[in-house]
Amino acid sequence: MNQKKGLRIGLTVLSVLGAVMSMPLVMFSPMMFDAPGSEENILTQFLFFSVLAFPVLCLAGGILPWVFRRHQLGIWLYALSGLAIGLLVSAFVLLDVMCSGDFSC
Repeated sequence: MNQKKGLRIGLTVLSVLGAVMSMPLVMFSPMMFDAPGSEENILTQFLFFSVLAFPVLCLAGGILPWVFRRHQLGIWLYALSGLAIGLLVSAFVLLDVMCSGDFSC
């Protein structure tokens, strides 16, 4: 097995595991809107949609590189999983900095 194929398999396993392990977070994400006034907070909405997009982007980042494996730049589709992590971290940081961690500010 060449090194590039081993890298693809490892990154696919990590992407799919990230998508599967994020399911409890997705299931409990509507509870972010339990606090009064949190449904109008744009940062809470950003966090909510980041949590919803996380497993979708991770699965896309795990499957699309195999679909486009003949294309020279197909390996860069694994960056979709990194984008999902970046969105989630930035949403958490923004909510923590701007609203002191409260869902309604």
